[in-house]
Amino acid sequence: MKFILTLLLPVLLVGLVPAKAAESPLKETDATATAQKWATLLVSSDANSLETLLASDYVHIHGTGKVESKPQFVEALRSGARKYERCDMSNLQVIPLGNVALVHGNLNVKAVTKSKSIEGTHRFTMAIAKTNQGIKVVSYQATPSEKRE
Repeated sequence: MKFILTLLLPVLLVGLVPAKAAESPLKETDATATAQKWATLLVSSDANSLETLLASDYVHIHGTGKVESKPQFVEALRSGARKYERCDMSNLQVIPLGNVALVHGNLNVKAVTKSKSIEGTHRFTMAIAKTNQGIKVVSYQATPSEKRE
């Protein structure tokens, strides 16, 4: 069920973005740059900038299956409960959907929590929307790759 909701979320968002933003669709280059900025902010632990980049209803689905809201995800970074040491994106592909774009690709990640270290390559999908408040990351979902790259 969560998988279906994740796939449908960007489609539903197209109808929720205010009409003014619809005048100029989200550019693929802006979607890619936003995805890269998201990764950079994670590694730099810049919780304040990340909070601005994320939509108010942001949902983060980790490769472990753990689901976090925007406040939960940002607080883990801000408090140091989670530290990203590496977050390298590759093979990015963008699917433009008007004011929304799906960005998917590979994420080579190394993160440390208080209880464990997580390292490996994940396949990810990120929904990015152009809103009246700017370009926002709406959701992120990772799935561990069977083949480590």
